[in-house]
Amino acid sequence: MSPTTTKVVTSARQSPEQFADHLDEKVRRLLSEIERSEVYRSVFDPNAEPRYVATVIKYILLEIFSYGPHLTEATFTAIGRMPKSRPDIMKVMIKHDLDEVNHGEMALRDFVKLGGDEQWARSRHITPASFVMSAVVRLLADHECPFAYLGYMYPLESLSPILAERAQRQMAAKEFPNSARRFIDVHAVEDLAHSKLVRRLIEQAVEEYPEAASPIEYAFDCFTQVHPLPIWNAAMQAAQAELAP
Repeated sequence: MSPTTTKVVTSARQSPEQFADHLDEKVRRLLSEIERSEVYRSVFDPNAEPRYVATVIKYILLEIFSYGPHLTEATFTAIGRMPKSRPDIMKVMIKHDLDEVNHGEMALRDFVKLGGDEQWARSRHITPASFVMSAVVRLLADHECPFAYLGYMYPLESLSPILAERAQRQMAAKEFPNSARRFIDVHAVEDLAHSKLVRRLIEQAVEEYPEAASPIEYAFDCFTQVHPLPIWNAAMQAAQAELAP
């Protein structure tokens, strides 16, 4: 089984470590873009109204609940398409995805603790932003090189601990109840290890299947077009609508 149908190989002269470093640099650039965004600046402004901060975070948690199942199901699909001669790699990948399975429900519980309606959250259509993000990961998992999923998982796992730790500080400053921070507290710690794991998997994939580098980077680029800023912007708009006079 060929791990990719893509003929173009990205940065063929790079070592696996150099390729991972290249992705790290793209993560840093994405973080800088996030920091310049309106939604980031409005939420992390020291003078932001606590109610505004709480409401935006509430709707971000709702988005996570919305796209979470699609993300984990897409990843299981990609892993199921891996070369069947490598169950050792697949076991590590499956364990990582299993760790993520209940995170949408965890986000929903915090959404409710911040004032959200669980029945409405479970019965509504997901936002177009979450729908598009879900469609992207499902299409990548179904039709790209199976290792491409590492390209959408890496920015997700790399940014989560950074942004979650900042959210912890802001929520503490605004005197949020600790009971509404479960999702954020978990990701501020857990995703540090997950980010290192995904980087190791990327390096291993590119070492053993050099042609996987191009689809991994392609998936990275596709994913960062739809996450996190479009998701956060949808949450900000929902918060503004709720708080409007």
